[in-house]
Amino acid sequence: MQSQSSSNIVDIDSEKAAFLNAGHLNEPCIRVVDFVRPEPISINQFIQAPSLLVLLSSFSLLSLHASTFDVLLPHLGHSSTQHGGMGIPCSWLGFIVLVVRGIAGVVILRTIPQAVEKVGLLRPYRSISLLFPSLYSITPLLAALVACSPIFTALISTVAIFVKHALTGGASVLVALLMLNATPDAFSAGTVIGLMQVASLFKALAVAVSGASFYLSSDFSVATTNYALWTILALFGAVGAALAWFVRERPSVERDFPSEVLCWETCFDAERNLEA
Repeated sequence: MQSQSSSNIVDIDSEKAAFLNAGHLNEPCIRVVDFVRPEPISINQFIQAPSLLVLLSSFSLLSLHASTFDVLLPHLGHSSTQHGGMGIPCSWLGFIVLVVRGIAGVVILRTIPQAVEKVGLLRPYRSISLLFPSLYSITPLLAALVACSPIFTALISTVAIFVKHALTGGASVLVALLMLNATPDAFSAGTVIGLMQVASLFKALAVAVSGASFYLSSDFSVATTNYALWTILALFGAVGAALAWFVRERPSVERDFPSEVLCWETCFDAERNLEA
C-alpha cells in the first residue's frame, strides 16, 4: 500500500515532469516528489496590502477622469473655443473619436511593449499620469488662442482627443500588468482582476459630474461652466499623478503579504540516469 501511495504522488503532475525532462539517457531524470496547490489569497488579505491599495486608488482616479472626459466630450467638443470648448460639431465627433481610437490602439501596440522592455512598468505609468493634468490644462488654452482659425482649432482639438485616448489606453495596459505583478501566485490572479474591475466602478461618477454641470449651467455662463469642468478634470488627473508616484512595481513579503500565505506550487527532484 505504501509503494502504491508513493507512486500515485509521483504521478500527480506527470505532464510537468515529462515537459522538464529532456528524455535523453545521459541527462537527469526529473520526477515530481511533492505537489502542493496553494490556497488562493483571500480578498481580505489583498485589501490589507498597502501597495495594492495604492495601485487600486490610482486606477480609480484614472478611470474617473478618463470617463468624465468621454462623457463631457459632446458638450465640451460642441462648445465654442471662446467659451472654453473645443469647437468641433457633434456631427463630426463620432467619426473623429472612431479614427483616433484606432490610431491610438496601433500606437499603444507599438510603444508600450518597447517601453516596458527598456525601462519597466513604473516609469511609463508615472510619466503618463503626469501628462493627464497637463493635457486638461493646455487644451482649452490652445483652443482659445487659435479661435480665429477653424482649421487650427479642429486640429488642436483632434490631437487632444487622440492624446487622451492614447494615454488612457497605455495607462490601462500598464495597470493591468502591475495588477498581475501584485499577484504572488497564479491561483489568486482572478481575485486581483476582480478587484481591478471593482475599482473601475468609479467611472460611474462621471455621469454625476456631467449631470451637475448641466444643472449648474443654468445659473452660470457657458464659459464659466466649461472652464470649471476642465479644472475638475485637471484636479482629478493631478491627484491620480500624485498617487502614481507611490505605486510599487511588486509587492513585498510581510509588508504586503504574510509569509505563511506564500508557498511553492511544486517541488521537483532530479536523478541522473545510470543506464548511460
